[in-house]
Amino acid sequence: MKILIGYSNPMDITAFLEAIGNHKITSPFSYKHITIDFVELGYTAFETAFKMGKALQKERHHLVLFAGLANSLNNRMKVGDVLNVINDIPSGIGKENEDGFQHAYQLNWLDSKKLPHHRGGFINMSSAYFNVFLPFMKTAAITTNVLGGNQHTLALKLKLFPIHIESSNGLGFQYACLHEGVPFYQLRVIEENFLDSTSDKALARENLNKALQQIIDLV
Repeated sequence: MKILIGYSNPMDITAFLEAIGNHKITSPFSYKHITIDFVELGYTAFETAFKMGKALQKERHHLVLFAGLANSLNNRMKVGDVLNVINDIPSGIGKENEDGFQHAYQLNWLDSKKLPHHRGGFINMSSAYFNVFLPFMKTAAITTNVLGGNQHTLALKLKLFPIHIESSNGLGFQYACLHEGVPFYQLRVIEENFLDSTSDKALARENLNKALQQIIDLV
């Protein structure tokens, strides 16, 4: 079995790498019955889409994962929660005027009915290994160039998009995987909640690494 794991920062998955004996991020790396490839994707959507696209075109994988941190825009999503991003929405593309902000789907710059777009976002409809990911709450996300913001910006995001969390590169991952037609999951752990001003990166990384180990041991 071949798995591809993408990440933004190697520090996010250090404990998992140590646990499987991959101390220098060797890629590919053999663990039990699995061959794991690793790719560092950076923090921007365009870099993530480019690097993930190259990795996916290089060879076929049975499962593709993104393991990273995210910020919560919902009081239900607490710091340390491990989430499975089902829908990722492009939020930073649009037009601002005196009446507010219109996003790309409202302006018809993007066709929500044309693949890989689906119902106003990039939706993961993969059912591969779904039993492995059942413990992780499903969620919707936006990808934005500016994380967080003042109260006005946060209120605008929540008004425009039916989302719970945000990241700076999730959309690039979903786009590349949907374009290449591979089974994938975007795994995110909350490191900061912008609504209640709580944060704990160490806890988020700890839970992310535990989740990765759990997934690899079950597939």
